[in-house]
Amino acid sequence: MSAHLTILSFITNLSERSLTFVACQKAMAAGERDYGQDAPEKYIETRDQSDVMIETTQIETRGVTAAPGTTKARIERAALGLFVEKGVAGATTREIAGAAGVSEGALYRYFKSKEEIAQHLFAAIHEKLAGLVRDAGTSAAGVEAQAEAVIDAYCGAADEDWTLFTFHLLSIDHFLPTPPGRDDPVSATEDIIAAAIKRDELPASDAHILAAMALGVVLQPALHKAYGRLDAPLSAYADQFKLAIRAVLSSTEPRR
Repeated sequence: MSAHLTILSFITNLSERSLTFVACQKAMAAGERDYGQDAPEKYIETRDQSDVMIETTQIETRGVTAAPGTTKARIERAALGLFVEKGVAGATTREIAGAAGVSEGALYRYFKSKEEIAQHLFAAIHEKLAGLVRDAGTSAAGVEAQAEAVIDAYCGAADEDWTLFTFHLLSIDHFLPTPPGRDDPVSATEDIIAAAIKRDELPASDAHILAAMALGVVLQPALHKAYGRLDAPLSAYADQFKLAIRAVLSSTEPRR
C-alpha cells in the first residue's frame, strides 16, 4: 500500500512540474519575457503556489512614478530603501536589482544607472512638494493660514511615504540647485511670503530668509525623526510646528 502511495505521489509531483513547465512555455510564447525573478506581475499572479510568487509578495510594489505592481515600481521602491540606508554612493545596481527581485539586465531596461534612478526619484518628490506648497498658497487666505496649510501638506507627504520623504531630506545637497525650468518647494514658499509682504500682511523683509526659517521648522524635526530621535508620525507634531511658524512670521522686522 505504501509503495502504491509513493508511486502515486511521484506521478502527481511529476504532473505538476510538467504543467508548470508548459505554463512557462506558454507565457514565454505569449511574449512575457524573462520568466523568473523579473517575470511580469500578470504572470506571477497566476502562479500563487510558486516560489516566484512567494518571493515577490515580500517585495514592496508601490511605485513612485510607475504603476503599482510593475517591474519599474519594484525597482523604484528597492532603490529608495537602499539609497536611504546606504546613500546613493553606497548602493549598487546589483543590490537594487536583487532587492527588487529582478535581474540587473532588467533594471537597465528602465534606467541607465543608479544615478539616473536617484535623479528620477528626487525630481519626483521635489516637484510633488513644490506642487503641494503651491496648492497650499491658493487654498487658504492669509499668510498664517497658508503657512499652516504648507505644514499640513509637508506632514501629510511625510506620513504617506516616509521612505521617499527621507530620501528627499537626506539627498537635497546632492541634487540642488534645482535645474532651470523645474519648480521647487523653496521657491514656492518664498513666493507665498513675498506675496504676503506685497499685501502688507508682513513687514518688508527678506523672503529668502523667512522661507528658510519657515521650512526649517518642519525639516529639522523631520531630520531628527530620520535619525531615530523622534518616533511619532510627523503630523503628530503639526500643532507645535504651527506655533513655531507663527513665531517666525511675527519676528519679521523691516529690511534696512
